[in-house]
Amino acid sequence: MARFREQHPLVEITLLRMNIRAQVEAVLNGSVMLGIGLYGYALEEEEEEQISTRLLLRSPVIVVCPKNRRLPEGTVPKLIDFRHDRFLSISPDYFGYEQWLRGFCKRVGGFEPNIATLTNSPEGLTGMVAAGHGVFVGPEIGIRARQESWRAAGDFYPLTEPESHCELLAIWKKQRPMEPIISNFLDVSVAELKSR
Repeated sequence: MARFREQHPLVEITLLRMNIRAQVEAVLNGSVMLGIGLYGYALEEEEEEQISTRLLLRSPVIVVCPKNRRLPEGTVPKLIDFRHDRFLSISPDYFGYEQWLRGFCKRVGGFEPNIATLTNSPEGLTGMVAAGHGVFVGPEIGIRARQESWRAAGDFYPLTEPESHCELLAIWKKQRPMEPIISNFLDVSVAELKSR
């Protein structure tokens, strides 16, 4: 946002925090011009025909385990190795994370995760990991943003399966022509995400 405002100081952007389903509905009904999130499992087939997408970032996925839940030294972790663990999730209102987690575990690990605890903030997640309540699976870029608190809470295990990544996408309604300022906003977003 800061980089975009430097380049376009007269453009006003209003940010709304919405879960994935609310974003899709708002884009389709025209109340918002653009949505950003993890849409991999959120779009219905008929919605995919009405929505355009642009990949903003593909981030590796990391499992963060409590310090007392260590894998043997030299182990190359796979998601299936965590199938018997309890998984921590953030509130369903928070960007559709739980839906993404369920889809990711089924697709990459072939299992339904046992989601044991919900919390309503990223800070709550780190506290739950530190307290040994379960493991957290998330995009490396999000974990890196709070790396100090995550490292204090648990141990990091990057996943190695070919599909163990998540995609941050922008969505907009297909019938609406892409305005140049929105296209520019997406270009700036991609450049900033790549630089982090």
